[in-house]
Amino acid sequence: MDDNDAIIKIDNTLSLPLYKQIVASVHDAITSGVLKNGDMLPSVNSTAAAHSLARGSIFKAYNELKTAGIIDSTPGKGYFVTSTNVQAKKNIFLLLSTFNPYREVLYNAFIGQIKNQATVDLYFHHHNISVFETLVQNHAAYYNTFVIMPEINKKTEGILKQLDPKKLYILDSGLDEFGNIYPSVCQNYEKDISDILKLHFEQLKKYKRMILLFPDNIKTEGVVNGFTAVFKKTNFPAMVIRDTPNYEPQQFDCCIVMDDIDLVRLMRTARKNKWKLGSDIGILSYNETPLKSIIADGITTITTDFEQMGRSMADMIIKNKPKRIENPFLMIDRKSF
Repeated sequence: MDDNDAIIKIDNTLSLPLYKQIVASVHDAITSGVLKNGDMLPSVNSTAAAHSLARGSIFKAYNELKTAGIIDSTPGKGYFVTSTNVQAKKNIFLLLSTFNPYREVLYNAFIGQIKNQATVDLYFHHHNISVFETLVQNHAAYYNTFVIMPEINKKTEGILKQLDPKKLYILDSGLDEFGNIYPSVCQNYEKDISDILKLHFEQLKKYKRMILLFPDNIKTEGVVNGFTAVFKKTNFPAMVIRDTPNYEPQQFDCCIVMDDIDLVRLMRTARKNKWKLGSDIGILSYNETPLKSIIADGITTITTDFEQMGRSMADMIIKNKPKRIENPFLMIDRKSF
């Protein structure tokens, strides 16, 4: 069988690497019955000519298929199908919102747990629903596992429905919207902040008021809901500041800081006023990063366990045991609180 058009399908408008498209094309041809055990694949030369491809891309694709035990080759004969078990190895589409230090911890933990049991391609939607939709639509046919950090938007549900629900996993955000529909490892933003504040409420009493710095670029409104609910039940002064650049810190404020830009601004003010962190002003920085453990002798963080999140998602996929997990949330107490 040497009909390139029936087997190898290339779309140059996709961001998916060409060799991955070749691998996916062979998988699809096997799944649909176009290719069976013993059937020949199009030769490297004919595929290169038919699709104007570099031979290196085709060799890379065929070598990946050989490594997976799907095809083999013999001198003078070419490449042929040896197994129709194309799902032997997971091919994972991992879609995150953005890349930052704590997402790097998540990603490294995920990859470290997956090891060589799956291939992983990483994409970003940057909180842009159009980018999110395009990435999902363009890659839906080329992967057998989808791990998605969803953008919370009225269009998201319809976009996710384009994917096979048995292949879809929700990561980090979207617990209320999607975490109970699909297998997931998510943060429970409202419950997490509420529980951590209640647990450490006695420590907060050394300060005069509690401030949540929550700029418009932060999308996790559940944090505001949980924060507000705790202090509605007390007489302790507390407020949510959304116009964070114009916030003027007062001595003995205790601030939950969502954005690291605000963290830098707050620490500069403390240094200018010669305030001691942890007594004259309290700082709880949201989301742990390695750098926060060393700057200013340590910044206290309240954070989901990103390393555990990555490992839990990887385990769920590897073991094929779908679950709905609320990821652990904790305080790492250092000198700023």
